[in-house]
Amino acid sequence: MRRYEKILCPVDFSPFSKAALEEAAALAKGMGSKLCLLHAYQNPAYVLPMSGYVGPTADMLGRMRQQIDEELNAMAKEVQELGIETETSCIEGVPFKVITEHAVEWGADLIVMGTHGRTGLTHALTGSVAERVVRLAECPVLITRHAAEAEAS
Repeated sequence: MRRYEKILCPVDFSPFSKAALEEAAALAKGMGSKLCLLHAYQNPAYVLPMSGYVGPTADMLGRMRQQIDEELNAMAKEVQELGIETETSCIEGVPFKVITEHAVEWGADLIVMGTHGRTGLTHALTGSVAERVVRLAECPVLITRHAAEAEAS
């Protein structure tokens, strides 16, 4: 069996990514791997031609980033209590690009992530971060399914 020394687990704090984190932690524990929890987010601001900047203030963005860091650290603490070497990273940008680029920069051997399982119009309009990561990643990608999603199909 191949040994993965560095496992990257992108998280968006949904039940889908929490299920992926459980899988990533189990693999990391069994193989003695390092685990990196990554949250990628896009700034929810827009520049409109007639209105100018529309979006959160710098203070609101600071509070949002602080909340993200707190949630990431709480998730990391749970994993560290299992004896797994864990680090966190929070990067602003287009999620699939951030994930694939960070995997290369960090030297990940494996990416473990969940999927929301969107189909139809929602999938067509929003696309799938997991699908894009699978296509673009330079290392293997393990996609997990949340129990509720698996039961629905």
